[in-house]
Amino acid sequence: MQTLNLCLDLNVWCAKFLADERRLSETANQALARIARDGHCGDIPVQLIVSWGMLMRLRKVLAADWGVPRPRADAAVEAIAQYARLGAKGTGPHLTLGGTGLLPLRDIEDAHVLDTALAGRAHLLVTANFDDFVTRKSLIVEPGRVGIAGTAAGEIVVAHAYRAIAWLRQGIFPDAPTIRRLLAN
Repeated sequence: MQTLNLCLDLNVWCAKFLADERRLSETANQALARIARDGHCGDIPVQLIVSWGMLMRLRKVLAADWGVPRPRADAAVEAIAQYARLGAKGTGPHLTLGGTGLLPLRDIEDAHVLDTALAGRAHLLVTANFDDFVTRKSLIVEPGRVGIAGTAAGEIVVAHAYRAIAWLRQGIFPDAPTIRRLLAN
């Protein structure tokens, strides 16, 4: 079976952290983080796509912006790096250099996340900030929730956490060809 390359935007990890702090369980973001940790969702093998730049930004948000004690922030970041190392393909966090201009975005951090997803050949990028990843070349499947971004490097599905987890729970492999087929029906 093909491995799903999954990139989770930093807002997904932040929402998971906040849900854990509030002692919530099985929110969409927590479920996506668990899938990344486990390296599979049902029968679908999953490889987390993340970059060192994304992890360092998350560390800054947790420790500097939110006041999480540094050892705890470091442990959270290292756990995510380990999820990538132990995923279905066993690839560690990627070193990606932002600003490639493949898909120009207004926000440099979003551009880095998209660059990471493209460099890691992600099938699915999950974000709460869907509109930040939309370009004039994006195919909007569901406004504010689902789109397909295309580049010379290929296509990537950009989706909100609720839509992504719904597909995965249904056993749907959410790559661009599958989402296009779902649209046709």
